[in-house]
Amino acid sequence: MKKLLSLISSFALIITISCDQISPPYTEQNTQEAEKTVLIEKFTGHQCSNCPDATRKLKELKEYYGENLISIAIHPGGTEFTETDLNHPYDFTTASGDIIMNDMGGTIFGLPLGTVNRISGGISNTKLWLKDDWSTQIDNLLYDDNGNILEKNVDFEITTSFEEINKELTIQTNINILNNLEGTYNLCLIIIEDGIISPQDDGEETIEDYEHNHIYRCSVNGTYGENLNNFDIVGLQGQSGYQATHSIILDESANKNWTDDWNNINNCSLIAYIYNSQSLIIEHTEKIPITY
Repeated sequence: MKKLLSLISSFALIITISCDQISPPYTEQNTQEAEKTVLIEKFTGHQCSNCPDATRKLKELKEYYGENLISIAIHPGGTEFTETDLNHPYDFTTASGDIIMNDMGGTIFGLPLGTVNRISGGISNTKLWLKDDWSTQIDNLLYDDNGNILEKNVDFEITTSFEEINKELTIQTNINILNNLEGTYNLCLIIIEDGIISPQDDGEETIEDYEHNHIYRCSVNGTYGENLNNFDIVGLQGQSGYQATHSIILDESANKNWTDDWNNINNCSLIAYIYNSQSLIIEHTEKIPITY
């Protein structure tokens, strides 16, 4: 049987997006280890008092799904929840994050919300889902109706090297196409950061030393990446595939919050994902630390 988390219904009311508490136990478990990965793009804000509940929900899901679940936190601009003021001085927003949020459905539904491999069917049939829907959608992407694991169609290996003096990161991605894929596909590379200490509203209080993790920092190769056909075609492990090399200098040109003396590279990770460029649905995601 498929593994499903017990859920408390949101009753589909936008005004109740994020206040309910979800707790174990899970109803059923599947002993088969999943092959695919699922990426959740959590749209959040430091002035969103309900958003920490979504973070706690993601932690719960991560403990259950392990490496099959990857998440990033995007603070979209243009909303009161991500504005800066004297009590919330840190600007988490990025131009790429704004573009992604708008393309997924926009901020008109409030925060927190999240995509699940960018599949449709969420609020008003957008790609934005309430946090209490995430577990069901993750399960549907990892297992079929009989609880059998779904095979992944793409696999890839990522290696990185970081030049300390110039702060230049070089990334090599080896992509295996395991099964035939219809349509065109893009590779997108992004950098996220953990361990940023900055105030966060949580319920009726503001936590001054809140730890923000999985923060979307910047894209290495554009907001929506590049078509696989732009890369070298190679044969990897008996399969058809591609090989790509990218580099980025981690300074103010990469992100407005980074400065020349920024040295938090040990808290950063690289996320790579491949998605259908027409539907935007993500096929596979991998995450590795930038430094080892």
